[in-house]
Amino acid sequence: MPVFISYRHTDRDQAIEINSRLKKANINTYLDVLDAESQSTEDITAVITRNITQCTHLLAVVSERTALSWWVPFEIGEATISNRRICSFKTGGTELPEYLEKWPKMTKATDIDLFIESYKSELISERSISLESIVGSESLHKINKSNADKFHSELKTKIRRGY
Repeated sequence: MPVFISYRHTDRDQAIEINSRLKKANINTYLDVLDAESQSTEDITAVITRNITQCTHLLAVVSERTALSWWVPFEIGEATISNRRICSFKTGGTELPEYLEKWPKMTKATDIDLFIESYKSELISERSISLESIVGSESLHKINKSNADKFHSELKTKIRRGY
């Protein structure tokens, strides 16, 4: 169940920090700056789309600079289509775009710990997402959506409560 980390390149340091924390928790990640193919291809859109469909979660690093990015909203859209678990990590004092209100919003380092806990809990409870995208069966699509909604709801509650 890899986690795709979406970010604007001006927020690279925060993305790398989150990537390191997830790796230390034994969570597989995808970060384009660490991917040789994404650095050398002419068709970056295909590489990004393929890697999103091979991940189960998308964590978007969002700052005031993200509003100038086309890639972060594109990546979130791709993850939405295939019922991936989506979260944002807000840096700075900027307000998040309204479309991100639907998913858990992290703002503190301890929120990343809650994400890790929720991720691992999902593995244990066997609510793991199938890596089928929307081309899978309708029943699989509904199960994935239901499980994603449950993940989002539980993580939002943990963040709100602080544990």
